Amino acid sequence: MDIEVASFADRTGTGLKWSLSHFRSQGPDAVEVQSERAAEYVFTQVPLAGTFEAELNCGTQYDGATAGLIRPKESSALFRFNHSDNAMFGVLLPLTVLEQWFGGDVPKGARDLLRRVGSATLHRPSPLPLYLRQMLVSSLENQSPLRHHLVEAAAIQVMGFQIDQLTAFGAPTFLPHELQAAREAQAIMQANAMAPPNARDLAASLGISANRLANAYREVFNCTLAQGAAQIRLQAACGALQAGASIKVVALQAGYSSASSFTYAFRKQLGLPPREWLNARARRSK
Repeated sequence: MDIEVASFADRTGTGLKWSLSHFRSQGPDAVEVQSERAAEYVFTQVPLAGTFEAELNCGTQYDGATAGLIRPKESSALFRFNHSDNAMFGVLLPLTVLEQWFGGDVPKGARDLLRRVGSATLHRPSPLPLYLRQMLVSSLENQSPLRHHLVEAAAIQVMGFQIDQLTAFGAPTFLPHELQAAREAQAIMQANAMAPPNARDLAASLGISANRLANAYREVFNCTLAQGAAQIRLQAACGALQAGASIKVVALQAGYSSASSFTYAFRKQLGLPPREWLNARARRSK
């Protein structure tokens, strides 16, 4: 497996660190990433290409779709990839800096992050909202002199969102089978990535009302069903383009009436038209 990792420190005094990693192989593969870093930090990861599952040395398992926030007991991990071309964005924040972010008044939901450091791993799964992922992707694709600042701003918002999830309070308003239905809806849409079924058909197949499914999906994935379907379809389209399919073919497969309408939607979500996006990825891989 070919591994490429680029790490960056903040330039504005936030204490944040972020990284961009590429893993390329001939197909599904696994790699163990060793680290001697002292486990006094929290991190999150965002898949940009492909999908992954990870297992920390302590036994904690997570996947890219719902990586959420992690305070590890140990830093090393085993990653399993399902595609030949995989990329992920990582954000890391030292615990001492996290406490400074709150100005010493740490909310109740986040206090466990600062307690029992070096004991059990703390993992709070949470998917990243579509709008944050789009902002992150757009900043990474940016070619202006402000790129580093834009990426850093996106990294702060990604980490801030995950930390904020810990401070949320209130009793759950969904039954376990409704939350499970939301996860199954996600799996069904991923299995039909180029043409995800609509909310009504999903609800009927899962035996739940369309309204409850929509609300449960938002609770689990922090976006609407329509936004989730759009993200899944876009990821599938990106994969097809990288595999060599023409823009016209991908547009038709993804259900667009024309290549121009697909290009418009693609640019709206990723900040670049398909051909420029492919060229930008090709330049970064050299």
